[in-house]
Amino acid sequence: MLKRYCSIKIGLLASGMILFFLASQVFAQGNIHFGRFNVEPWITYKGEYNDNIYFAQDDEEDDYINTVTPGIGLSYIGGTPGNFFNIGYSVNLVAYSGNSDNNYQAHKPYIAMGIKTPVGLYLRANDNFLHTKDPYGTANQYNIGDKTERWNNAAEAVAGYDFFERYKLELMYKNYAERFDLRADEWQDRTDDIFGVSFFVKLTGKTSVFVQYRQTKAEYDSQNDGVYDKNYNRSWSSSTSQDYNLHDYFVGARFEPGGKLSGEIKLGYGDKKFDNKKDINDRDYEDDSSWLAETTVSYQLKKRTLLSLNLQRSQKGSPDVDASSYIDTLVGLSLNQDLVNRFSLNLGVEWADNDYLNESPGKSIKYFNIYTGKGSLYYKIQDWLKAGLTYEYKSKKASNSDYKDLEYNTNILSVSLSAVF
Repeated sequence: MLKRYCSIKIGLLASGMILFFLASQVFAQGNIHFGRFNVEPWITYKGEYNDNIYFAQDDEEDDYINTVTPGIGLSYIGGTPGNFFNIGYSVNLVAYSGNSDNNYQAHKPYIAMGIKTPVGLYLRANDNFLHTKDPYGTANQYNIGDKTERWNNAAEAVAGYDFFERYKLELMYKNYAERFDLRADEWQDRTDDIFGVSFFVKLTGKTSVFVQYRQTKAEYDSQNDGVYDKNYNRSWSSSTSQDYNLHDYFVGARFEPGGKLSGEIKLGYGDKKFDNKKDINDRDYEDDSSWLAETTVSYQLKKRTLLSLNLQRSQKGSPDVDASSYIDTLVGLSLNQDLVNRFSLNLGVEWADNDYLNESPGKSIKYFNIYTGKGSLYYKIQDWLKAGLTYEYKSKKASNSDYKDLEYNTNILSVSLSAVF
């Protein structure tokens, strides 16, 4: 307890000194403009006390983590809506106070563009790249708590056509690739090719309903190349890999910004079918179907009050060796409240369920419930300078004591300062 108290005290003192230094060094405000081009440099500091940095069930270890994130963006806004170009780069420079072996950098370049013609044809494209060596796991929660070097890239293109001032047809292609640095992790290397088509009908100026079909072809590249898996003490092959296809069908509504509602409500049904019949242990792959959700919608209750709902449900490839798939469900509620004297408050709660399918013989039924509560208080010092204080609690509980070593509780207290020039 004494160690933890000293870590908090020293960390918060260091944070205060850095925040004061940053605030005193920033003299100019406003973006840099060259005609329709806009250059926006920014820098953020976050000081975080975390009482369980390895997401451990027992023998938790705490630390104070310093993160400095400089970045720069270049944007171009065309003379008509839908014509734009954005490019930028940021990097997280992360230093642990007591566990310096955990230090890492996360590099995040991006690019996005859009073209819209007077006859209703339009094109949007974007690409987001990440190279990191953090302990926070991947999108499917592989290697949470272990410092893992990897990169991923998400590229997306959308082509559409507006016609009769009411209807819209969109075609979408997305490529997602993830690669790991260490041989032991390469069995999770994956490439997703995603194709989609959507048809929209405008009901009002800001509200449309739509139907959508989407196909995802996922290939585990290193598994197909025969990578050795230490978990099974044998090698994968193109006839045992976890490759699969998803066929997803959605109906939904989209709400453009400017009204009481904004965002998108989307519900549907999905089929997952494996390419191979047998896995690395000669067990049958079992196809699965489930209802799906991709909903992020906000409601402007009052001028200063914004309520948000996040509902997600998807079929994912398993990050461990007990099962080949899991259903990921997440429900989140948040409140953003502008207060007096430049203060604002954000409160949020979240529940997630990871339900594994077709567990290995002899294994108990496997699922995890993850509960998160978060509160942030922000203060706008100037239009270009914002400070924040955040507390977050997260708890992961397993369905059975067989998986107790994967449970954890974390408490995180952080301070931040963000400056945009």
